[in-house]
Amino acid sequence: EGLPGTAGGLRVAGDLDREISRVAVSGGSGDSLLGTARAAGVDVFLTADLRHHPASEFVEEPGGPALIDAAHWATEWPWLADAAHRLTSALAARGITVETRVSETVTDAWKTTAECEELK
Repeated sequence: EGLPGTAGGLRVAGDLDREISRVAVSGGSGDSLLGTARAAGVDVFLTADLRHHPASEFVEEPGGPALIDAAHWATEWPWLADAAHRLTSALAARGITVETRVSETVTDAWKTTAECEELK
């Protein structure tokens, strides 16, 4: 619910029946953090741009977290309003006033097949 919808939706891998109490999140491409997620002892690792072989090999090893793979843009966009607020607050504490705007432009590179049909 916290991620914006995208053409590709979510992909999941691993034990889908496991109880979830701890989740690690990495905005953007998270292949390089698979080992870190495992070491953190989380139940699920939510990230983007997972490649086939690293993901399949990761979930084949017992005891590791399940994976949720979302669109790159969708994993980075949700924190932008908070980042804008933190930036303006930190600068305001120094007497600096700035105006911030979070773009509403969807930069997800992927389209649904229905969207492609509409373009014909």
